[in-house]
Amino acid sequence: MWKVNHDALHAIPHREFWQVVDRTDAGVGAKMIRRDPPATYHMVLDGQQRVQSLLLALCGDGWGFKLEDRRWSEELTGTRPRGRRPKYPHWSKGTLCFDLLAFLEEYQQCEDVIGIDYRNVLVWAITDPANGQSTWSKPDNYNDPLPKTFSKENKGRLLRLGRLWSAVAANPNLKEKQFRDQLAPFLEEHAVAAETVSELLSPMGELMSTLRDIKLSKITYLELRPYDDTLWTEDEYNGAVVNIFTRLNTAGRTLTREEITFAWLKVGWDESATGNRTAGACFETLLQQIRNKGLPVEMDDLVRAVSFLWSVSYRDGILLSDKDLLKGNTVRPMAGDLARAWDDVVEAMGMVLDVARERDLQYGQNAQYYSINAISVLWAWWFLSRRWLHRHHLSVTERDSFDKALKDSLEKNVDRWLICSHWAGRWSGSSSKVVAGYAADLNTDQAAVVKQSAAGDALKILLDRMEAFVDGIVSDAVSHAQTYSVDQRQHVSRYSTLLWVWHRLDKTRWKMSRIPLRTGRRQKCDLEVDHLVAYALWEKKVKALPPNDADEEHELMQAINALGNCSLLEKTFNISKSDRSLADFISEVHEFKNGSVAADDWRTALTIPPEAFDPAKPTVAEIRDVVDKRDEQMRSELVKFVQGQLERQDLMLADDGEDN
Repeated sequence: MWKVNHDALHAIPHREFWQVVDRTDAGVGAKMIRRDPPATYHMVLDGQQRVQSLLLALCGDGWGFKLEDRRWSEELTGTRPRGRRPKYPHWSKGTLCFDLLAFLEEYQQCEDVIGIDYRNVLVWAITDPANGQSTWSKPDNYNDPLPKTFSKENKGRLLRLGRLWSAVAANPNLKEKQFRDQLAPFLEEHAVAAETVSELLSPMGELMSTLRDIKLSKITYLELRPYDDTLWTEDEYNGAVVNIFTRLNTAGRTLTREEITFAWLKVGWDESATGNRTAGACFETLLQQIRNKGLPVEMDDLVRAVSFLWSVSYRDGILLSDKDLLKGNTVRPMAGDLARAWDDVVEAMGMVLDVARERDLQYGQNAQYYSINAISVLWAWWFLSRRWLHRHHLSVTERDSFDKALKDSLEKNVDRWLICSHWAGRWSGSSSKVVAGYAADLNTDQAAVVKQSAAGDALKILLDRMEAFVDGIVSDAVSHAQTYSVDQRQHVSRYSTLLWVWHRLDKTRWKMSRIPLRTGRRQKCDLEVDHLVAYALWEKKVKALPPNDADEEHELMQAINALGNCSLLEKTFNISKSDRSLADFISEVHEFKNGSVAADDWRTALTIPPEAFDPAKPTVAEIRDVVDKRDEQMRSELVKFVQGQLERQDLMLADDGEDN
């Protein structure tokens, strides 16, 4: 529990407890009424779901769940009703009730109240004859998922659990006899038949005595003291509370900042700005949309990206920190700002992802980019243009020109930005300052763009920023392209992105690279980084040399894992795992067997020297020399790509009408 002074309550984002949890499309529900103004409140940091469940079960007559009947059936029976969801689905409001006859039957079998399986005794039932169900007409064969306490067959059988709980006095001096004496008029008041009352007195007296003992149990809890400015600074105090909250609410794992942020977004969301859709519904829909566009991320990733976008546009480019998560005046505006701009958020993310997908830029380990930060910067950049457009009404042709210029810039730079920002190390473990710097730069642009009345002037600021982003990574990305290497056979897959780019920098090379290399009966090809000179073959040649010192032999075995001895191709074979030559494998591939593609043309297009293609006769020194030269040539082309001097040719082929 967290003890909070009354005057601080309004500044702390929080959830209230519910009397009715509404999961229908209406989603109205009913919250508990807050009593103002006590001196202090107790906020629940850990156990809110358990407390909420107990409140729904044990408190007022109408407390419970309002669900669609299909959902009730699915939850209670584990089966999903057949047929499509109707336009106006029926709903029921269920309150937790105590089945007196089921209890009596269970007690007669167990002979004490402790051994009873109360899942057979507690039932959800409709207790409100006026407002407990939807009023649309139902077919004659409609099966209501919940019983009604007021129906003839249930009269005197189903008792609200909350009423039974309230009837138990927390008096340590009462014995079972006194409870039985109180029980008889209580049951008669609830229309229980006289013969049933007599059967229930003994077991119900035992149950009420047990419930009384529960009420008298001492509940132990931890209480956090209210903020005291004589003991802490506000930031220190808020940071401590967030740290405690995250540790308590995670079942052994760390609760992420994004989970806390999303909780506050749900609390303050302006549903009227999003077509009466909740924050949860909006984010879930957007998450599915971006997954469908080829970005397989989780909700935390999306919340982090949206939080970055909001910080750029609405918070002077200052990113949220841990200590901000308890400041209502900081977090509360976020939900409203995002709700009102939600269509623009969706458009920005969709547009950038469409361009990335058109260019086959994929997200994930060993893909072209693997940090959400990289694409979040592009989302925020495009979002700035939407904010300017909302303030300025352009003609259809003017807006079309504006958007085309933006998209042209994006298409021109997106490859180098998403790929080379990783090569430049911008998204490494210590990237928080880098991300904050990009947020500040974009916010500076927003301040400048807002002042522009002409579309051309606003557009120039945005286009200059895109160029500045890419120019800013060139130096470090060039260094990566020139020097990145691995020295172990099992790690050559780390060349994947370098090779992915290199294969696409020459039109003839790309046409040859696209040939699936199938041998034998196996049809499924795997795209993988593989050696040209097989590792096992190279090992034999090195071991056949005159005796060398151990360091020299080790250095030679590392040299064969150079970028210049690798390719990224679709194949049914892995050269590295055999001591056969590449020429042997190629001779078994259909296209080379039937003469539709000449092996020498394929080898030349991929700049594979003869010594590496068929390395049986060449010496170790000769093979290493040609591998080193190929490595140097490949890296030279990659550097030109980073610098913008070479462009992808696979897209040119697609423009010419050939498959990409």
